[in-house]
Amino acid sequence: MDAGRRIAAAVRVALAAAVVGFAPMAGCATHLKSALATATTPPAQPAPPGPPADDTTPAGPEAKIHISYAHPGDYLATLSVIKYSAADPVTTTPGVNGTGVGSIIRFDGGVPAWQIDDEKGMFSDLPIGGSKSNFAIPEVIYGNVPAHFTQSTPTGDPPEPLESDHYYVFSVTRASGSISYEAVKVNADGSLEAYAADPRAGTSFRLCCDLPADFTITAPPEAATPPSGVDSPPDSSAP
Repeated sequence: MDAGRRIAAAVRVALAAAVVGFAPMAGCATHLKSALATATTPPAQPAPPGPPADDTTPAGPEAKIHISYAHPGDYLATLSVIKYSAADPVTTTPGVNGTGVGSIIRFDGGVPAWQIDDEKGMFSDLPIGGSKSNFAIPEVIYGNVPAHFTQSTPTGDPPEPLESDHYYVFSVTRASGSISYEAVKVNADGSLEAYAADPRAGTSFRLCCDLPADFTITAPPEAATPPSGVDSPPDSSAP
């Protein structure tokens, strides 16, 4: 697929999956040595204590958002990320000027994942810190708060890593009022797919362009719940 069709001109996401290494299981190695020892082998001395296990959650894929500015003196005001658990195809639309086929996608389960805002002065809506150029940053890495910005979501903690088989819509709002969107799917193997997004009604977006057939993950149907006070029908298979 032509990469130029899958990356927005205004906001682009550079994608790099994190690599996590795994050490051999120490317990298995110890068991193997015990099985091979003979009766005359002196008892093994206890191994010196090792470093404490690292229970830190492995980092997820990295998303780097590139930002451009069409207006002189413009700068980043807010960047927000919404997480979705599923995506349903609605319809397709023809592209413009040979850009391919667009798809209307309705996302399910929107939850705010991350948001940063420019630091404004106490008595002014203008950002603090001197020149506006300090806020015209060319890129942001998901989860990293740039200088002169503050994180408003979540409060006090870093955002959760990007989760596989989920979708994220990045929204970039500039001081001029210009807003651009990018929809990102995190695949099961940690790779990312990014498409320029144009908002429609509700949680629907038009994604450009030429989405693969396996892009959408439909939410499972909800089990029907009988109304309150109504007993379930008897099991006809019972003897």
